[in-house]
Amino acid sequence: MKDISANDLQNNIPLITRKDYRRIITTGSYTYNPEKIMIIAGPCTVESKSQIMEIAKAVREAGATMLRGGIFKPLTFPYGDPLGKSDADCDGQYLDRKTIMSKKELFARAETRLAYLKEAGDTYHLPVVSEILYAETAAMMSKYVDVFQIGYRHMFNMDLIEALANVNKPIILKRHYGESLRSLLGVAEHFEARGKHDIMFCERGVTSPHTHNVESRAIIDIQAIPALNEYAPTVPVLVDPSHSTFKRSYVAPVSRAAIAAGANGLLIEVHNNPEKAWVDPLQALGFNDFEKLVKEIDLIGKVLGRSV
Repeated sequence: MKDISANDLQNNIPLITRKDYRRIITTGSYTYNPEKIMIIAGPCTVESKSQIMEIAKAVREAGATMLRGGIFKPLTFPYGDPLGKSDADCDGQYLDRKTIMSKKELFARAETRLAYLKEAGDTYHLPVVSEILYAETAAMMSKYVDVFQIGYRHMFNMDLIEALANVNKPIILKRHYGESLRSLLGVAEHFEARGKHDIMFCERGVTSPHTHNVESRAIIDIQAIPALNEYAPTVPVLVDPSHSTFKRSYVAPVSRAAIAAGANGLLIEVHNNPEKAWVDPLQALGFNDFEKLVKEIDLIGKVLGRSV
């Protein structure tokens, strides 16, 4: 992988690295303010209407800026897809689903969960964030989602780039754990070149010979935060301490470090019953832990002239 060169800044990524550009990121009643710390919180998977409503209420009261909720899940293995479950299955146990749903069925089930997510966001006045996997769902998801997330597995997905460049919704672009900042900026330049400017970056960890946790795939690159602030100072930088650490007890320390290093916000998994979450139960925070973390983040931010 190459470092970012003077030639890159002039010829390859001149738009995303502009320093005098007024980048506006807004959705509904929310407008990005660099003096305010953005906290996007919610479950890895929307399991039921009652679940997402309970979580939305709790994270709103604790100080969250937006509500996240996973619908389409790019799971490592094909079995146990949450969209193969119904509200009645919300007991923390995977279905042993050995058949693969058709796209028609998948999209129909997803739309039901998206409606739950939107209702929860509307009820508690939180813009909602969800990951997109299929470019053909962009129009359907736009009815329910305020901010699209491009997961690390789809960082170079040109179909998504083309589709989302034409959607009037902000984007969170996650860096793949094997890619350089140069590559991340290159993908963002694809959006910029197509006239799409409401972009946010998300650091979710890089590969390493060790992660200090046998379950984890990545380790947070703290240095990426000041580097992105240097090269693309108008683009907000978020950090995902949940998927990177894959360990509940690490989420708060890494979150505190990220804000201290200059991150503009956090993407945190919160669940009403973390140990029984359908997906990724190892890192989700419970309500009390999340509330405590938000207070800590606010104190750290104030030292740096920012607040939740």
